Amino acid sequence: MHIRSPRDFWSGLIFIAIAAGFIIGAQRYGMGDMHLMGPGLFATLVGLLLAALGAVIALRALAIDGPPVPRFYLRPIAVSLIAIALFGLTLRHLGLVAAVAVVVLIGALASRESRPLEVAGLVVLLAVFSVAVFVWMLGLPIPLWPDA
Repeated sequence: MHIRSPRDFWSGLIFIAIAAGFIIGAQRYGMGDMHLMGPGLFATLVGLLLAALGAVIALRALAIDGPPVPRFYLRPIAVSLIAIALFGLTLRHLGLVAAVAVVVLIGALASRESRPLEVAGLVVLLAVFSVAVFVWMLGLPIPLWPDA
């Protein structure tokens, strides 16, 4: 067996793994039947459909040529995860505006192509957007500024 499209093959296997997680997690809920579906049945059916899609993609990779798997870059993934974690840690104590600034500034370190002026503009734009949507429009009780 020769894998002709490694990217599709591994994508299919990832779909199957995620589907297995859905199916295993759905077993904790009631299944019901097709006439009176329980929450577990729907999640199981979605998992089965995702697994079937993953199998089609993985099997197709054995027959059709495709691109190789690109090089794996750890830095963008690690920096993005750190930025998200810092957002969660700073939101409560520093407020929404500072937390958005932290996530954007740290997240900008994931790319070597980030420019300071563009990052500063993005901080302002996303802070204003976040305050407008989450605090003013949705009325969520999120502090805007650090605790006094």
